[in-house]
Amino acid sequence: MAPKTGMQIRKAEERDLKRVMEIERSSFTSPWPEGLLRGYLGEDGFLVGEDGEEVVGYILVGLRIPSFFSRLERRTRLLFQRRDETDPELHIGHVMNLAVAVDRRRRGLGSQLLRAGLGYLRDLGAWRVELEVRTQNREAIQLYRKFGFSIERLISRYYSDGDDAYLMALRLRGNP
Repeated sequence: MAPKTGMQIRKAEERDLKRVMEIERSSFTSPWPEGLLRGYLGEDGFLVGEDGEEVVGYILVGLRIPSFFSRLERRTRLLFQRRDETDPELHIGHVMNLAVAVDRRRRGLGSQLLRAGLGYLRDLGAWRVELEVRTQNREAIQLYRKFGFSIERLISRYYSDGDDAYLMALRLRGNP
């Protein structure tokens, strides 16, 4: 394993987007469109790892937004039960994207980014974190397992090219 670098992690900015897109396109067979990533600029959960002046990786995390039907079901339940309970779905974090430049991998940078992203989600009050990963992406699966994620289920044909994904999850703390 190559020596670790002095990577600094900070919030993504407009000036980072070109390099983030280069990393995105070299890392994924179905990269996210630039406009989608641009929409997350300014969010606290969009972090880049910088080595010197060069962006070498990024992570995008946030709290999962429950579906309309899930929110409607919760409201109906609360109406009839007359209880004020916290919806655990509102406190589930999601790792939406994580990538490190191809020539900078195997140096612990992905671990640093994931640790920062999980810390942010913990600060938001997430009790659980989920992510989807291609079933063939053994290096990513190994990284996530190192952090305590486990495979919960297979999602058939999850990706636009028809590839399957695993839903992996990590419990940060007990149910709210």
